[in-house]
Amino acid sequence: MKNLRSQMLQRVPGISWRDRKLEFLETRLAGVEAERRKLTQQLDDARDQVARSRGGTAEAVSRAARLSEELKAAEQLSREERLRRRAPSFEALLSAYAAQHKAALRLGDRSHSPMAQVPYKLRNYSLAQSHGVRTPRISGVWSVANEVTLSEVSSERIVLKGDGGHSAQGVFPLERTSDGWRSLDGGIRFTGDVPPPEVLGPLGRARAPFFAEEFLESPSGWTIPEDVKLYCAYGQVLQVYVMRSSSDGNMVRQNFSSRFFDADGEPFDEIRRGLRYDTGIDAPRQLPELVEAARHLSCAVGLPFIRVDMYATRNGPVLGELTSVPSGGKQSYTQDHDQLMGQAWVNAAAALERDLMLGRPFGTLYGDADFAWMYPEAQDKTNMHHPDNWTRRMGRCSQWCAADSHGDRGPGALDVS
Repeated sequence: MKNLRSQMLQRVPGISWRDRKLEFLETRLAGVEAERRKLTQQLDDARDQVARSRGGTAEAVSRAARLSEELKAAEQLSREERLRRRAPSFEALLSAYAAQHKAALRLGDRSHSPMAQVPYKLRNYSLAQSHGVRTPRISGVWSVANEVTLSEVSSERIVLKGDGGHSAQGVFPLERTSDGWRSLDGGIRFTGDVPPPEVLGPLGRARAPFFAEEFLESPSGWTIPEDVKLYCAYGQVLQVYVMRSSSDGNMVRQNFSSRFFDADGEPFDEIRRGLRYDTGIDAPRQLPELVEAARHLSCAVGLPFIRVDMYATRNGPVLGELTSVPSGGKQSYTQDHDQLMGQAWVNAAAALERDLMLGRPFGTLYGDADFAWMYPEAQDKTNMHHPDNWTRRMGRCSQWCAADSHGDRGPGALDVS
């Protein structure tokens, strides 16, 4: 598939669901237009004041000039918003995606929604393993936070986390000491094998089960491996977001630094607002392997868009998690980049729709590699919030998950056996 940077934008006929997804831009445009009309009226009043004062006072002239500049800025913003509405917008699609995710959760039965199943970390590990993608080793799983004990853990370093959560909330990288454990930044220390309330409290606010997983070592020697977030549209990597923690391993996101690359490792400019950029961050040396794994998993999940969060470790690429709605659906990019990713999203939705018509099973597809299932058996078989009650559909990777072949199957390639 062509790189997003070099791909020519090919417009597709208007479709009604895209118009619905862009409704929120109508509201924003209406606000911009209202501000423009207000500034126009204020400028007219200021000019009248200048005219009445026979040449105008310095204050009136200055006010008229200031309002004139503000009006120009508002008109430019209005024009940009109108242009944004004419092309698919990643920002708009992601916002609608967040609303769709909430609607899927409200329906209750998560067995029927691939999107509602994405936030379950252990389920994603099993999915990745079934497609040959490495995941962290698990050394303990607990149903209740207060049952967590590290007495059976043999590793010197682990990460303690819950099955649900985001933005490193309730995530604790720990290392063994002579008489217990400590967080990597030294902020938390405890003796024995039972974590203290300052760990169990935030951990318990995540979704059960809770688990201890392998601590991944960075090939660059950084305390925490760089988080490599690959934005994918059904087999195409749109951008690669590399996020680096502070040097002491502190997990406060505000202290992280960032840089964006394309799928070939070429850096983008500062395309997203509100981040701390660091041009000293290089593209991961394992980028081709990371891209290949992300493309494959993005086809397997059965959604037009997914973010595949991975780590480049000393032992190769490892899955971190899957994210369907990054930042809760609130991310803004420069206009050109926003529209490029928006067009790729629309193309991906069309490709997925075509595959479904060709016979691709609906929803997430597990591969044919062996995988571990780490959830306890569901006691209530009617509880469709429990992943153990969800159907795990198996698919042929060569037919539906291979990013280079999906959507390109010709007549006769469909196998409905």
